[in-house]
Amino acid sequence: MADICAVCDKKVSIFNEEWVQGKPLHRGDCVDEFKLQPEKYGGTSTEQRRKENSETTKIQKEATEQRRKEQEDKSVYVKGFRMPFGEMVTFIFKWTMASIPTAIFLAILFLIFTAIFA
Repeated sequence: MADICAVCDKKVSIFNEEWVQGKPLHRGDCVDEFKLQPEKYGGTSTEQRRKENSETTKIQKEATEQRRKEQEDKSVYVKGFRMPFGEMVTFIFKWTMASIPTAIFLAILFLIFTAIFA
C-alpha cells in the first residue's frame, strides 16, 4: 500500500519518502513546508513537543524517585549483633562439621586432576 504525503496529498514512493512525526512526506519541499507549519498538516509544533518532553521527563524523574524511596524503605541495615559465647562456640562447631564433606570432596577432585595432568 502506497503512503500519501501529508502536505501535497500525492503518493509517496519508497525511494522518495521521509517520515517526520509519524507522517510520510516527499523529500525536499514537502518536508520543509511541514516543518514550517506542522499543526496545519496534523503534526505538533516544536514548542508543544518540548512541553510534552519536559512533562515526560518530570514524570520519569518522579517515578524514579518513588522507586528509590520504596527500595530504601525495604532495605535492611545490620549495624551489629550480639551472641552469647556458648552459642557462638556451638555455631562455629556446627559450621566446622558442615565443612568436612566439602573438604573431602575438594580433596578427591584435587587427586583426580593431579592424576590426570601429572
